[in-house]
Amino acid sequence: MYRILEWVSAKAMTIAGWCYLAITLLICFDIFARRLLGFSTEATAEVTGYLMAIGMSWGLAGTLFERGHVRIDVLVQKMPLHVRVWLHLASLLALLVTAGFFAWGAFSLAKDSMDFNATDLSALHTPLVLPQGLWAAGLALLLLAVVAMTLRAVRQLAGGDADAMDRMLMARTYVDEAAETLEAVAEAQQGMQLPPHASPASGASR
Repeated sequence: MYRILEWVSAKAMTIAGWCYLAITLLICFDIFARRLLGFSTEATAEVTGYLMAIGMSWGLAGTLFERGHVRIDVLVQKMPLHVRVWLHLASLLALLVTAGFFAWGAFSLAKDSMDFNATDLSALHTPLVLPQGLWAAGLALLLLAVVAMTLRAVRQLAGGDADAMDRMLMARTYVDEAAETLEAVAEAQQGMQLPPHASPASGASR
């Protein structure tokens, strides 16, 4: 369950990234159309708002798996491991309650919009249940991710594998960030390597 949700969350993060790219393109097009063509889509604000909400919610679970959420852990890092793991578990349980509340509220809002056939006020008259349902789906994915992570943490704690639990839940440090940056640079350099038949000397001679 954990690995499947991790994979799904990574794909959801990709979709979230495309949502923000679409926001950029829509805003740029609307500015271009107003300045040079004399018209406006009259729906950019609404559509970009939907895309922003969907992108935000669909990126939450993947960010959790990648330990990317902001945590105030100055004191936690300085505590001994046997204390730190219980604080990790407490933070997970708090997040579980919060994510459950958000998911319940989002689906309740989408259900109300569906019951009342509510639409937005733009020229598109978009049924609100569509963007709200997609937004709620992202929050539901976050809730499932928290459940899976909590179950895994409890199993690790019960099995005496406190180090693994700490590595899974501790916020990323500057060492982790530097290692990821170096890894990305190495991959980029490998992708830019010359073909086997070419050499730096031949390129310089040309």
